[in-house]
Amino acid sequence: MKTTHVLMTAVIFAASFLSNSASAKIWRVNNNSNYNGTTLWGDNFGGTSNYPVFDQLQNANNSNFVTSGDTLYIEGSNANYDGVNLNKRLVIIGPGYFLTENPKVSNDMLQASVYNINFYEGSEGSQLIGVYVYSGYGIDIGVSNVVIKRCKIDYDVYVSENITDISILQNFFTNANNNTASAVGVSAYGFPANFVFNNNISKRTLILVRGSSVYTATECKNNVFDCPAINGSPSIQLNVGSFQNNILKTSTATVSINGGSNQNVSYNISASATGQFGTGNNNKVVTNMSSLFVSSGTSDGQYKLKPNSPGSDNGSDGTDRGAFGGAAVINRYTLSGLAPIPVIYALNTSAVATQQSGLSVTISARTIK
Repeated sequence: MKTTHVLMTAVIFAASFLSNSASAKIWRVNNNSNYNGTTLWGDNFGGTSNYPVFDQLQNANNSNFVTSGDTLYIEGSNANYDGVNLNKRLVIIGPGYFLTENPKVSNDMLQASVYNINFYEGSEGSQLIGVYVYSGYGIDIGVSNVVIKRCKIDYDVYVSENITDISILQNFFTNANNNTASAVGVSAYGFPANFVFNNNISKRTLILVRGSSVYTATECKNNVFDCPAINGSPSIQLNVGSFQNNILKTSTATVSINGGSNQNVSYNISASATGQFGTGNNNKVVTNMSSLFVSSGTSDGQYKLKPNSPGSDNGSDGTDRGAFGGAAVINRYTLSGLAPIPVIYALNTSAVATQQSGLSVTISARTIK
């Protein structure tokens, strides 16, 4: 049998489950497309004048074909994608990241790397899933009701004032510039209402502070912070309604939550008994992190807990503490940031078809929650 690659179109139909309207459409974006918007419509990738394959997210956003409520399926590529300024409510779905490391996550191992993404007026209610955002301009959210989910982010997500309902969920924050900057950038003029930061793996700090103002998040749960320590300042500083089931892996880091009172701070794990979460309110100190995390793994898989570890099955909801915990499976961190749709990771065919026998095809797929 011969193994062949499958275009993303093989699973695009599944993205319809994320659409809120029966009339919403699904569009492909691939920067290898020969789309020019006049005569060529990405026909080298199967596009037509009615259903083009866009070459960039910006061209898709600007097109009269694409309307608010639609889904853009951005396909993996060897080339980086340009940045985009969104002014429509869209669901943008990429193929994930760390695809060469984790098993059964991709058929071609190509991620969708986007320079930067700005959510402008008109894009309220948008979702970004499974995309790698690599530049220092990062993600800029200037409107309400935006979800950033299962993305790989090299720098930060900036949130504006006078907006509400921002959810940063199940992402992997790298620290590309190796500094102490926060995973979330904040405005000098205020902070979103109902801000949630859950089930992320962050190699960056989390400092919701601008000048003398310490901002308030609604939830900060089930994160793993493998972030730098800051000499003389906290690596995690915010006010928050609920801070639970988090793990701080850096033994030299300090925290200041709710003005240093640690109110609403429970079921977390510290790497140090000094300057972190303490042992009250079901918090734990685990100085030997090798007893907590698996001994080897992929870039994100290494943050899984060992079976029967000090953080296993004893979080506030009876599940694991950290990014892979949580009562609802769909809310847990997902390896490689795969979207909650079926994923085809292999297709085998005899490569020979006859009128009598047809073509034998075997598809290997799995469903992601």
